[in-house]
Amino acid sequence: MGRLWACLIVSVLCVVYGFGGAKLEAECKTLQQKFASSSTQFTNCLGKNTKPVHICVNCVDTFKNVNSSFVNITQSANCSETLLDSDNAMVTRRLWDAYYNMWSSALCDSCSGLTVDIAENFINKTNEVVHCFETTPHRTICQKCNNEYDTLLNLFKTLQRDGFACADLADSMNSTSHSWSVSYNCGHLPLEYLPVLTMTLGVSLVPVIFYLACGSSADC
Repeated sequence: MGRLWACLIVSVLCVVYGFGGAKLEAECKTLQQKFASSSTQFTNCLGKNTKPVHICVNCVDTFKNVNSSFVNITQSANCSETLLDSDNAMVTRRLWDAYYNMWSSALCDSCSGLTVDIAENFINKTNEVVHCFETTPHRTICQKCNNEYDTLLNLFKTLQRDGFACADLADSMNSTSHSWSVSYNCGHLPLEYLPVLTMTLGVSLVPVIFYLACGSSADC
């Protein structure tokens, strides 16, 4: 995993310094450096918040920054073609596509619709289930913790139905459900619950995308 993140940093450096290419005009160099800087900050935030997944809440500001820096490039009449399409690797465009696809597939924008009360209620219900797991003898967990677990699961399904089940909530629910179904053998994951698994898997594959992008660049 460390190699994958290191390869991303190499890709960003290729973007900043333009190894092997013509010297950039001052405007383009500034836009390029801002994108590289915001990309690095966002990537660092992702690396620190992937387990447990807290990317939607903790990385929203860095995502907005990298989004803004990319938009500025696309809106520059003098620099957009040079920075986005002039090199075979298209590192800047590929990085942005990876960021955007990850953010979208994680439904992070839906977290912005959560009120503080709703978020705190979900956290409190999760803590109640975990506390029950930790303080109840293993053989009686399925019976003693059933009400707490069902309350949490129904709350998550309500949030999922209303479009608020971003990756942060999904990863938390998935972890709790795994404990309930696998660790304590209290039941099986319902079929309608599978999107939670695919959502968190998508987040974990982000470094692989970066590795492939870097590997295709002859300059890097």
